[in-house]
Order: sequence, then structure tokens, then C-alpha cells
Amino acid sequence: MKKKFSFRAFISLYIVLSFLVMTLSGIILYLSPPGRVANWTNWRYIGLLKSEWQSVHTIFTFIFVIAIMFHLFFNWRPILVYLKTKVETKAKPRKEIFAAIILASLVFVLTLNRTVPFSSVMDFGESLKESWSAPTTEPPIPHAEEQTITKFAQTINLPKEKLLQSLESKGVKVDSDSISIGELSKKNNMTPSELYKIVSESSGKNIESPKEGRGWGRKTIEQICMELNLPITDGIARLKAKGISADQDEKLKDIASRNNTTPVEIANLITNSSN
Repeated sequence: MKKKFSFRAFISLYIVLSFLVMTLSGIILYLSPPGRVANWTNWRYIGLLKSEWQSVHTIFTFIFVIAIMFHLFFNWRPILVYLKTKVETKAKPRKEIFAAIILASLVFVLTLNRTVPFSSVMDFGESLKESWSAPTTEPPIPHAEEQTITKFAQTINLPKEKLLQSLESKGVKVDSDSISIGELSKKNNMTPSELYKIVSESSGKNIESPKEGRGWGRKTIEQICMELNLPITDGIARLKAKGISADQDEKLKDIASRNNTTPVEIANLITNSSN
């Protein structure tokens, strides 16, 4: 005889499988490069783009919550019997419950306050993400792959005709100047960064100025000064001239938070001696 389909077993197994997928996708996203780098280079892991891993993680988490609700629904009677027994016997709440609540509360508060070791876990993840960043992987501006040919030419301050000429000289066919950089690179089996390399090598254009979304908050003053070929003492002096005290190993986001400003504004103060 065929056994009836067990929804309880189905839900339980799905919860386990969802947990495994959520764990895998969470680890991959923890180790993956920042979005600006991942999108610009079409970064993949096990064949999936970062955006696809984000979708997988989000959807599986959402359905995981729904599955938990069904699990509670299928087991509501045992739960009610358990609670009723505790009430009738006037059983005292188990110490483990209070311990779990206290621990969860502590983890929540200490994480928000960036207390060690929780801050170390986040800092380590950020350092891993930024390790993917390099001049060849950084877009001229965040989400440059979403710009049209016309807009991109304006962004890099290059005449559109010269940009198109550079691309066509390398066999990149452009059907319309309204196509996005991402779509164009996909049609030509390239990454946006490879397409930009063709343009930058042909025109000599390369934008390196600090901009929002470039991950400046995670960098220290020392790292910023090294990238700009600027003596660290000069960088610190420029901040001090604006009433901002900082150490060379401090991250820009921490300095910005302390001075009620943004990391990119701190970076601009270091970059522009006239500010």
C-alpha cells in the first residue's frame, strides 16, 4: 500500500534543507566582494553571481520563516499540552529559558555597540570584502554598469563618439547608445570591467576620485594616503586643520561617526589640500 504524503515530514525536511542553503549562501555572501566590485567584474561562485546568491539567501530565509509557522501549526497540540502541564503542575520556568534570553539580548546589544569579539567578526568580513578591491576591479563610479553609453561617456568625461570608436575598434558592436554598459558587456561575452579597460586604454581615461559607495568607510587613513601617494602626516594634518583629530590606523567611518559627517567627506578632506 502506498503511504500517504506526510506534510509534517515534508515541512521538517524542508526546514533542514533551507537551513543548509541559508548557511551556505550566508557564508558566501560574507566572503564575497562588495557589490560595486562584484557587479563590475561579474563575480561568480559555484556559477552564481553575487546578486543571485543574495536572491537565494533572501527567498530561502523568507520561506524558512513560513515553514517554521507551518511546523508550529502541525505541532500546536503537543505545544499546548506541554504548556498546560507546566501551568497545572505550577512548574517554575526553567533556568535555561532565562539564560537563552539573556544571552540573545547581550549578543544583540554588544553587536550594535561593536564590542569585541562581535566587532572583530564584522571587521574581518569587511577586510575580506575589501581584499577583492583593486584598480582593475573598481568601477569609475558605483553601479556604472547600469549607465547607458551616453551617460557613461559623460561620467568619464569622454566624447561619446570617441567611446564608441574605441569599442568598435576592438570588435565591440554597439547597436544603440541607450544600451547599458552591463547589457552591452553581456551581449559581447565580456565583463563591464573588461569593456571599460578597452575604453580607458584607448583614451587614457581613468577616474580615481573618492565617491560615495566606494568603500571609503572601511579604509584607514594610512590606506587612503598610500592609495593617493600622500604622506600620512600630511593626511592627518589636513584633517587637523579642519578640527578633526585622528590616528593613522583609524577607519574613516569611525572618524566620520565621531565628527557627525560621512566617510566620503573625510576622504575628500584628505584628498583636497584646498578644503
